Amino acid sequence: MARFLAQKHLGSLRPTDSSGEDALRKIGNGEVVSIEVKRPRNVRHHRMFWALMTIVHENMDEARYPTVDDLVSAIKIAAGLRTRIVLPSGDVGFIPGSIAFHKMDQDEFSAFYDRVCDLIAKHFLPGVTSEQLRAEVETMTGLRS
Repeated sequence: MARFLAQKHLGSLRPTDSSGEDALRKIGNGEVVSIEVKRPRNVRHHRMFWALMTIVHENMDEARYPTVDDLVSAIKIAAGLRTRIVLPSGDVGFIPGSIAFHKMDQDEFSAFYDRVCDLIAKHFLPGVTSEQLRAEVETMTGLRS
């Protein structure tokens, strides 16, 4: 079965483009279908995450995390976006998870972003609240003036 984007309108879901309309036409009247509701990722929210990581990296000692990507890996693990592994020595380690658009929908990303803001305010930028951090990032990315 085809996948397509739909928009809620007056209590119904309607396709957003012609390919969605074509897919919907192939479903017979009265036919039952299964629908998985996923909100597509917001590109601006993704950009806010990277702006936040840049702010944090610029405000800390680079010896701890030499690159923004190193910081992001540590943040993902600390925020719970990780896979646990056991090394041959028996030591436990973690591999950071992915925030790729196809791996995480908008609801999942929003929850992750909130955890990241709370984590950064608590452990990386003392004296800054999670709300102040969000406001600064929104200002940086043009979402707030």
